[in-house]
Amino acid sequence: MAETSTEPSGKRARILIIEDNAPIRLSMGKLIRQAGADVITARDGAEGLKYLMTRHFDVLLTDLRMPVMDGFELLRHCAKLPPSQRPSRVIAISGEYKAGGLLGQRVQFLPKPFSLASLLEVISGKLN
Repeated sequence: MAETSTEPSGKRARILIIEDNAPIRLSMGKLIRQAGADVITARDGAEGLKYLMTRHFDVLLTDLRMPVMDGFELLRHCAKLPPSQRPSRVIAISGEYKAGGLLGQRVQFLPKPFSLASLLEVISGKLN
C-alpha cells in the first residue's frame, strides 16, 4: 500500500477528508492513516476551507452534500486559492449527486456507497 500513501519523493501524502457523517469520516481517516498517509479531517466545507487556506494537501477528499458549506461551494473556493495552496488532486464523493454535476472541473468522482478498497484505489490513482 505504499503507493497509496506516498509520493514519488517518498514523503507521506497529505490528505484532507471533508465529510459531515462522523462514522464515515472516522472510517476513511483511519483506513487512509493505516495506509501511511497524513490525514486531517473536517466536518464541513467551511472547516475544510480553513485547512486549505493554511497548508497544502496532496489529495482533497470531499463529500458534496454537507451542511454549512457543501462540496460544490468548497470546490468554487478551491479554484480561487493560490496555486501553491490548491490540492494536487480532488476526489468528490456523494450518494445523492452524480458525476455530471462536476463537468468542466478537474475532479474525480466516487459514488457512495463505496468499498474502502475502492477508496484506496482512487486515492492511489488506480481508478478514475
